[in-house]
Amino acid sequence: MSSWQTFLVMDVFRQYGLSPTEQEIFLAKFPDENTVNNNNQVADQSLENKQLPDTAETVRRQMWTIYNWRFAPQQDREGFLEFNHKSSRSKDIKFLAWLKNKYSQWLETQNYKIVDSVPTYTDNPFTPLNDIITDQHLLYGRERDITRIFETLNSGSSVALIGEKKIGKSSLLQAIYQQAQHRLLKPRKAIYLNLSLIFNDDDFYDELCEKVQMPVERGRQLIRNLQQQQLLLLLDEVEQMTWKGFTRDLRQQLRGLADGQANPPLRLVITASEHLDILFPDSRDNPSPFQGVCIEEIIQPWDENIVRGFIRSRLMNTQVSFTEEEIIQLIKESCGHPQRLMYSCHRIYSRYIQTMETQL
Repeated sequence: MSSWQTFLVMDVFRQYGLSPTEQEIFLAKFPDENTVNNNNQVADQSLENKQLPDTAETVRRQMWTIYNWRFAPQQDREGFLEFNHKSSRSKDIKFLAWLKNKYSQWLETQNYKIVDSVPTYTDNPFTPLNDIITDQHLLYGRERDITRIFETLNSGSSVALIGEKKIGKSSLLQAIYQQAQHRLLKPRKAIYLNLSLIFNDDDFYDELCEKVQMPVERGRQLIRNLQQQQLLLLLDEVEQMTWKGFTRDLRQQLRGLADGQANPPLRLVITASEHLDILFPDSRDNPSPFQGVCIEEIIQPWDENIVRGFIRSRLMNTQVSFTEEEIIQLIKESCGHPQRLMYSCHRIYSRYIQTMETQL
């Protein structure tokens, strides 16, 4: 790792909380202290690095996010916000100049030594093992999914995230929840409901009305109240609606509130482990409550390039390197399933640490 890359990883990425995908874009945009690649050049690198966006327009949007979400709040104190009013190329050049100044200061603190690795390594970087990822800088390999989801929402449709259990659908839903304020073209208040903690229609209406901060209502009065709202309703584990306590009437009411208008009160993003027509067999003789409303987005396992990029990103700040044989075995065993990969990487990393500790 070059001193410039070490500076970005140790100082910039940590301080400003860039996600793994944003880090890859940043490194492609500013490969060294004297180079600024344009958006087309970054997109061209996506053939070798699948973490990078494959269009210049997507790169431009991501850089807008990096500049305005990550850097602007802190740089306001440093008098840097005026870059918002410049052209994209001017922003990049001005930003690199600002980075070079910080880089010079950082080199002084390192006594002009090139730091090849971070000396601390005991904390296992392959976490969390079970929890939903709510810290967005830990979410990896899903930026294209997130981009497609917001493109669908902005086109006027709701979305159903379909994928096997533990593939990362809930973590994706958290990302949508956190980014909705900035990425929806028409503002909506994001409401998140975990249906695994809701057991019947009454619980659902109670929880929804509490999150919207309105009196608990059902039927026509609920519809009247919600028609005054603009909500993005995120329903995690919608298969729970097949439980006995839930009725088809509830799903039909959600459909009515999310469909049939140019700008309906609800837009939906739901997660499920099966296709919706299979999930709700009571709807097969009639249109499914979500048919024509939710566009299905299939959440796929990671391919080999993403798996390799994930391992590389997590090991970047450590003294540990996995062998090529270990990486090939991880790819084979995990089949690109993020949680299985995380478990296996956690186990291998722990073994390395135990070996290092016995040698001290």
